[in-house]
Amino acid sequence: MNTEQMWVQEKSAYALVNAPCAYFGTCGGCTLQDLAYTDQLTLKRTRIQRAFTSLGAVPPIELVPLNDPWRYRNKAEFTFGQSEGTLTLGYHAARSFWRVVDLEDCLLLPEPVLRIVRDVRSLAAETGLPAYQPRRHEGFFRHLVVRSSAATGQVLLALITAPGSRETMDAMARALMARHPALAGVYWGVTRKLADVAVPEELVHLVGAAYLEDRMGPFRLQLHPLSFLQPSSRQAERVYGRLCEGLRDLSPAVAWDLYCGVGVIALYLSRHAGRVYGIDSEEHHLEMASRNVSLNGVRNVEFRTGRVETLLMDRRVWLQEAKPDVIVVDPPRAGLHPQALSSLLAGRPARIAYLSCNVQSLVRDLRLLLASFPRYRLATVTAFDMFPQTHHVETLALLSRA
Repeated sequence: MNTEQMWVQEKSAYALVNAPCAYFGTCGGCTLQDLAYTDQLTLKRTRIQRAFTSLGAVPPIELVPLNDPWRYRNKAEFTFGQSEGTLTLGYHAARSFWRVVDLEDCLLLPEPVLRIVRDVRSLAAETGLPAYQPRRHEGFFRHLVVRSSAATGQVLLALITAPGSRETMDAMARALMARHPALAGVYWGVTRKLADVAVPEELVHLVGAAYLEDRMGPFRLQLHPLSFLQPSSRQAERVYGRLCEGLRDLSPAVAWDLYCGVGVIALYLSRHAGRVYGIDSEEHHLEMASRNVSLNGVRNVEFRTGRVETLLMDRRVWLQEAKPDVIVVDPPRAGLHPQALSSLLAGRPARIAYLSCNVQSLVRDLRLLLASFPRYRLATVTAFDMFPQTHHVETLALLSRA
């Protein structure tokens, strides 16, 4: 039984409601809209607690809800399609890689963003250029990446296409900027790859601002259209606030932020640690991280480029020069590489904070950390409903050395 089938089966124990979205069941984006939000939280809490039972006795697990579970997303990736000769723009249909559901609205996105998305589709259709067809590897328009800020009201776009005319894209970008004062800037991404993902091989800044101005808690941020950020900024602030609460009694001299992305966690750690070191394998992430650190006048953060499991193997650097008191990890869904796990233990930090979007890989890695030497205990586990209306959840586990 796959994950989707498991959720369908478990939902049957609850009273279903009418999903407010007209595309529910057709669009593959949301799976829990037909449950009342309180039932969504109950279902998620039950699944998280079940996953943690294999660890034995664990502290009570809190699930923090989102105050308003609608229109919370700060980023979306749309796909262009073709239906009976008409250009479409939306999300992939449920259980379909090839079909795109043409959307007029998405209840997870702010309304100003949707107005821009609808105009992108209209202007793209006016060019007469077709949508990309992955089965035949032909066509032009492929994806639209939209990033927005609730703090500043600004929006940043990246149109991703097959190779084509710069003149066409410039004209679209200028028309969009003229119609939408909230639109800060437009990028054009080009890819020749067969893979149907919104990751361009080349990215050109066409018009407007190069970066989106945003805020996270007390910090100013500048974001690239392809930067990673938690989808709910309000909930992310709670995650990082809770993380820092777990360090208040420690006053660490050195903290490590692994898989640091654009440096948000490093910024939070900079107020509690004497020195912070961030690691990420993506150079464009670290470019933005360095920019954000400078933007906030922070001087006690240093970044290094490379794979976490590779850099941590050089223990001369991080055990002798910068032995960590705290290590924070926010890995991809697959969890920690085995070499990274062994390096965490070799560092013997007083605290390990593990933030995860996949409770299965989190529990797997915690099982190894808790059974190894030096001994650690699971101090707190807090889940955050970062993705209402979907089955995803973000979980923060704090470990203290016994």
